[in-house]
Amino acid sequence: MKKSLIHKRTIFSLFLFLAFQFSGFAQLDTANVRKLMEEGIQRLENNEIREAIILFDQGREMLHKIAVEIDERNQHVIRSNQLTRDAERLIRDGNLEGALDLLNEALELNSQNIEALKFRGSVRLTLEQKIQRPRDRDYIGLINDYTNAIRITDRKINSAPRNSQERKEYEKEKAKILINRAYVKMQTNRRAAFMSAIEDYSDAVRLDDQNWDGFLGRAVAYNRIREYRREVNDYLRAIDLMQRYDYHLSDADWGNLYLTVAEAYANLRDRRNAFEYATRSFNLGNHEAERLMNRNRP
Repeated sequence: MKKSLIHKRTIFSLFLFLAFQFSGFAQLDTANVRKLMEEGIQRLENNEIREAIILFDQGREMLHKIAVEIDERNQHVIRSNQLTRDAERLIRDGNLEGALDLLNEALELNSQNIEALKFRGSVRLTLEQKIQRPRDRDYIGLINDYTNAIRITDRKINSAPRNSQERKEYEKEKAKILINRAYVKMQTNRRAAFMSAIEDYSDAVRLDDQNWDGFLGRAVAYNRIREYRREVNDYLRAIDLMQRYDYHLSDADWGNLYLTVAEAYANLRDRRNAFEYATRSFNLGNHEAERLMNRNRP
């Protein structure tokens, strides 16, 4: 009898172990399952077989509900990811309204879908910018999308081991989202928004100091609040990174960037550097730089 009892306890202990495994995946509270299993084992040890069976049956039913929830949630995640991929194809085809519908559906199925949040933010930004009067554009929803994506990424960062590659990848992902949110903030064209954008850009380059988009964006924000020295420093940092990683830009784009740096130097009354960067721009075919060259010629 004792051997049989030990065998039964081993079986139900395994059942209890399986119940614990669900706790990491299910949103339902498994504390009640654990309590039922432990009480059932105690009743079994006291040879209260009927009561133990009732408790184990109740626990099994709870586990079944948890399993159903997990399966349903997984199906929602799969469907949400598929809708996001379909939306991405529509974006490439220029069908932004159709893409927005799919992204809304994807987020209804899985509110934690970071890719869907990012894509929806980009689509909504493009649609808002088509509205002729800037004062009629609504950027609040866009900022909220990126803020929600940041919160989700924060949870992933905090759950990843410190100094792990996984954590670094999540930090880079957060940096990209911060840059997107900062750009949207700047569209409101208010000093407070520029200051807030600078905070986002600064957080982004702190998380990923190789992301030149963060330095470029912050340089623009510094320009809007007339912090020209900081603007120049960020442009130079971005240019250094882009050249170090051999980032491809057309001559026209490099020319525009050099002209922007030249203008920042001109705002600082640094004629020598203003002339140098204006010359670089002119040599790449940007004839708009000629006026700045002549004005700052040694």
